[in-house]
Amino acid sequence: MDLKRWPAPAIAVVVALLGWWTSMRGAHAASYDEAILGDLSGVAAAPTPWVLEAGANSLVGTAGRNVLAETADYDLVSIEIPAGHQLDSITLVSYTNPDIFAMSFIGLQAGSPWLDGFGFDIAGDWLMGWTHIQTPMAGVDLLPLIQSHANPPEFTLPLTSGVYTMLFEDVDTTISYSLLYHVSAVPEPGSIALLASAAMGMAAQQRRRHLQRRF
Repeated sequence: MDLKRWPAPAIAVVVALLGWWTSMRGAHAASYDEAILGDLSGVAAAPTPWVLEAGANSLVGTAGRNVLAETADYDLVSIEIPAGHQLDSITLVSYTNPDIFAMSFIGLQAGSPWLDGFGFDIAGDWLMGWTHIQTPMAGVDLLPLIQSHANPPEFTLPLTSGVYTMLFEDVDTTISYSLLYHVSAVPEPGSIALLASAAMGMAAQQRRRHLQRRF
């Protein structure tokens, strides 16, 4: 690709937008690791607050039921997507369950506090959507799966700015999980239009050069 043949304004627009996109996709943003910051809340009235940032936000935790100790650990996290940003995906990095064929539950709700139940007492009326996770799903984007089990009206993707609460639970065993929440800035309409205009201009210029070579 010969950038010397491109108009200067088009080069400036493309370089600026590529730099913005690369920084948003590659940046290491906020993280929450239960082993470092403490156990996520299991209290419906007070989910653990977590403000996401642009880039890849890491969440690492454990949840589930210890049958021998007769205890249950429900993880509730209230995620905040800042204004002007969007949640593009939730990637399951890893998931560990003593029973490799078992599945665990993830629920998504708008706002905070948590309005539904726990364990077998989840009614689902307050949920935006939900999904199950299991061992073979490492690397999968969970956000479309959650949307596929959405209550009407189905929410749109990417997920817009606001506060949402997520529940992680298992009713049989103790699990560990690691997730990446990928957040990006919402593109400015003017930037999109400018890029489209530059692309059209470059395409037209390429067509003119092609015709000139032919004749």
